[in-house]
Amino acid sequence: MSENLVTKDLQKLDPGSELVTLFELEYSKGDFIYFTAGLNESLGEVQMRDYSNNAQINTYVAMPAQVKGIEYKNDGAIARPTVTIGNATTVFSSAIGTIDYQTFLGLKFIKRTTLKKYLYGESGDASPPQEFPRDVYTMDRIKSRSKVSVVIEMVAPFDLEGVRIPARNILPDRCPFLYQGAGNHVPGYQKAQSGCTWHIEGKLNSSIGNYGDGTQYTVYVNTDDEYIVPNTVTFATDISSITENSYYKNTESRTKYHADGTTSTATVTNYWQATKTTSSPGTANDDNVNFDRVRVYTTYNHGTEYFTYSDDRHNDYVLFTDNVASSSTYNKTLLWKTKAPSKSVAPISGEYWEKGDGCSKLTTGCKKRFGFKPVSVGTASSTGRANPDTTAVLPFGGFPASKAFS
Repeated sequence: MSENLVTKDLQKLDPGSELVTLFELEYSKGDFIYFTAGLNESLGEVQMRDYSNNAQINTYVAMPAQVKGIEYKNDGAIARPTVTIGNATTVFSSAIGTIDYQTFLGLKFIKRTTLKKYLYGESGDASPPQEFPRDVYTMDRIKSRSKVSVVIEMVAPFDLEGVRIPARNILPDRCPFLYQGAGNHVPGYQKAQSGCTWHIEGKLNSSIGNYGDGTQYTVYVNTDDEYIVPNTVTFATDISSITENSYYKNTESRTKYHADGTTSTATVTNYWQATKTTSSPGTANDDNVNFDRVRVYTTYNHGTEYFTYSDDRHNDYVLFTDNVASSSTYNKTLLWKTKAPSKSVAPISGEYWEKGDGCSKLTTGCKKRFGFKPVSVGTASSTGRANPDTTAVLPFGGFPASKAFS
C-alpha cells in the first residue's frame, strides 16, 4: 500500500496547500456527476484521478452546493447528512439531460478530500491519487425541492436501522414491498426498489385486467383503501333507495382549520358509493355494508385556500402537475392531500402536503387497483365499480401466501 502523503502533510504546521473537497453523485448505475461546492472562485473547474481507474481523469465543475451533517456524531448515532444543490435543474440537465431526482435514490454520493497540490495537473499529482479515505453514502430520500434547489438526505451504506433478517417477511395479508417501487415510471426497471409495479400517476392499462380494450384508466386509492374520484362525479342526496355503483352524499359538522391559524365549525360532505342495489339501504356510514366511502379531489388552483379538519380524513385532495423544471420528466400529475392548511403553497411533500394516493399494505388495496372494474368500459375517465374483480392477476408477488384477493 502506498504512503498517504495527505495525512503526513496535515500533520505539519503548514501543509503547503489548501484543502479541497470534491463530490461525486451517481445519477445512474455506474454514471456520476462530478462537482465541487463552488465556494472558492480561485479553484473553478478542477480535475482529479479516479480512485478505481487511476488513468481516468475526472473533471469536477463548480456548482452551488452545501453538504451538512457528514461529520460523525459523538453520541454514537450514524450520520444522515444532506446535500443541498442550488440551480440543480440547470446544472444537471446540461450534464445529463432530463432529470428525475427520484431515480437518484438508492445510488451513491461520494465525498473526496485532498490538498490542491495533489489534483491532476498540480505538482503533487500521482497515481494512485493522494487523498483522505472517501466518505460514501447512499441517497435515501428527497427531503425538499423547489425551483432554486434540491435537498437530498443520505444514509451510510452500513446504516442498518430498521433492517430485519430475513429481509422479507412472508405474510398472507401484508405486502412487504415499497409502494410503487418498480412501476413503469422507473426507467427500464433497472433501478427497481421493490416488486410493486403500480404506476406513480395511478395509470392502469386495461389489458392487464379483464377489459382488454387497451383503455388507460386513472385509479386513485388512499391508505384507508377508499377510491378517490373527481368532484365532478354526480352524487345523489336521496339515500332512501340506492343503485349499485351509483354515488350518494350526506353531511356532518367538523372543525375546520384555516391557513391564518383560525378555526370554524364547517359542514363537511361524506361521499359514498353503493355496493348493491336495494330499496332499504339504511343510513350511509362506515359500518353499513351497502356503502363504501369514497373521497373526492379537485385540480389544484394557486391562490385557493386548502383546509384541514378535526378528522384528517376530510382534508382536501388535489391533483397537481409538477412542472417545476422545464424538462418533461417532471410533468407528472400526482394526487396530494393537505397536511396543514395553506394558501398559495404548491403541492410538494413537506410541511403542507402529503401524497394522497397511498398503500395500506393490505390485499384490499391491491384488489381496488389491479382488480379495478370501470363503471363505463372504454371510457378513460371512468370511475371504478364498488366491487372489484377478484379474479384479476396480481403482477408481482406482494402476497406470496395468499391464494386470492378476497
